[in-house]
Amino acid sequence: MDDTVSPRRPSPVRKSPLFQILLLLGCLLAAIVAVSARADEPALTVNQIIDPAAKTAADVFRFDPRIARIKKNETIRFLGSTGRHTVSSIKHMLPEGAKSFEIRGKPSMDVPFEVEGLYGIRCRVHGHHGMVMLVIVGEGEIDLGAAEAALDKVNAAEREQFSQLIAALREQG
Repeated sequence: MDDTVSPRRPSPVRKSPLFQILLLLGCLLAAIVAVSARADEPALTVNQIIDPAAKTAADVFRFDPRIARIKKNETIRFLGSTGRHTVSSIKHMLPEGAKSFEIRGKPSMDVPFEVEGLYGIRCRVHGHHGMVMLVIVGEGEIDLGAAEAALDKVNAAEREQFSQLIAALREQG
């Protein structure tokens, strides 16, 4: 009996042009599936926080982050709109042509932002504690003056928090 190992011959199937084409198509299909799966992912996730250990009402009930920046046609996933929480756009703080939205009773919901500009958002229930956020869509100039002009249409706690967020945006330039 011979103890030498004979070299393996390549399979004739692996050399065939049909096998190579099918292998290439399989790799291409896998790449397309991977890219399309990433396209369904939101650009950003926003959490609704209740932090009983916080020192101020605005910190107890808050969105995280409080300021979000995304590109036009990107999506934000809002988490935690359960119980009494809501995510509500403020009609006086939307870019012209943007659709208003409200989320209630959903643990997770994706919202697409198709119009560039500045969006004011609040929790309808906890807005009186200052639970608000700003979403900046696009890379153009932000009209902070329009947002400031709308502050007289929101309650005092929302006005205070929006004023702080707008001031932070001004500092960032």
